[in-house]
Amino acid sequence: MKKILVIALSLMLPLCTMAQKKGFKLVEKSGDKPEWVGKGSVKGFIIVQSDKPTLEEVKADAMQKVRAEIASSVATNVMRTVNSYTQKTVDGTNASTNATMSIESTSKIAKMPAIQGVSITKADVYHELYRNKKTDEQYYNMYVKYPFSQFDLVELVTAYEKHEKEIDERINGFEEGLDNIQTVEQVDDAITALGALSKEIGADDARYFAVEGLVNRYIAVYDNIIIEVVRNEPGKLTIQLVYNGQTITTSQKPRMKSNCAAQFNMKTMGDKMVINYNSEYCYEQDDNYIEVSFRFGSKFVKEKAFFKMR
Repeated sequence: MKKILVIALSLMLPLCTMAQKKGFKLVEKSGDKPEWVGKGSVKGFIIVQSDKPTLEEVKADAMQKVRAEIASSVATNVMRTVNSYTQKTVDGTNASTNATMSIESTSKIAKMPAIQGVSITKADVYHELYRNKKTDEQYYNMYVKYPFSQFDLVELVTAYEKHEKEIDERINGFEEGLDNIQTVEQVDDAITALGALSKEIGADDARYFAVEGLVNRYIAVYDNIIIEVVRNEPGKLTIQLVYNGQTITTSQKPRMKSNCAAQFNMKTMGDKMVINYNSEYCYEQDDNYIEVSFRFGSKFVKEKAFFKMR
C-alpha cells in the first residue's frame, strides 16, 4: 500500500446560511446563533447544514453529511496498490500478477465502522424551527459543527489501509492454499470464507473478481478429486482420496452399496479408508461390486470396485 497524505481539511464544502423558505416564519431556536453558522469552513471542523420536517430526520441527515465529508477526505488521501490476478486454469498453469493503483471510493470508505460510528454527541449543534401558519407545515433547519482534525484524518487513513492490507493478505493466503490442499474440509472452509469476503468487499472493489475467481478454483478442486482403490479382496476394500496426485483426507463418511455385499463397516487408517463387509451372499459367477461415493459441494465422486470371491 502507498499512502499519500494530503492535508486537505479545507475540503469542507462552502456553506452559506440557508435562505428562509417563502411563507415560513421562525418560531423556535435552540439558543443564540453561534458565530460559525454560515461559515464556509473552520479549521479542524466539518460544518454541514440540513433541513427536514422533523428533528430526528434533520439530525440523521446532518450526520450523514458529516460522514460523507469525512469519507471524502479519507478517500482523497488514500491510494492503494491493487493486485489483479489472471485466473489459473484447472491444469495448474501459472498466473501472472499485475499491480495497479486505485483511488478508493468514498462510498466504500464510508462503510468503515469508525465513520459509521460518528455521533452527533461530539458535535456543536444549532437548529431553528420554521412553520407555515397557513398550511401548518414546518421544517427544522440544523447546523452541525463536527471536530475533525489532521490527526483524526491520519488516524482514519492508517486504520483503513491496515484493514485493506489484511484483506490483501487473506486473499494471498487463499491463493497459496490452493497449492496445499490436504483435506476436503479445507476446500469447504475456503469456499465459505471467500463467499463472505466477496460480500464484505463488494462488487465495486478491484479485488472482487479475483475473490470470485478463487471461489471457482476451489470449487474446481471437487471436480478433480478421485477415489483410488488401494487394495481389493473379498470382505475388505481399502481406498483413498487423491487430488492432483496427492492423497487427501475427509471427515465425511462414504456411502456404500453393492449388488450382493452387506453389513458395511468403515474405519479410517491414516489417509486410507478400510471398508469391511459381508460377502456371504455373493457368488463367483456374478459381477460382484461395491460402489463407494462421496458428495463434495454439489459434486458426487464415485468409484465402483469389482471383486472376485477368491
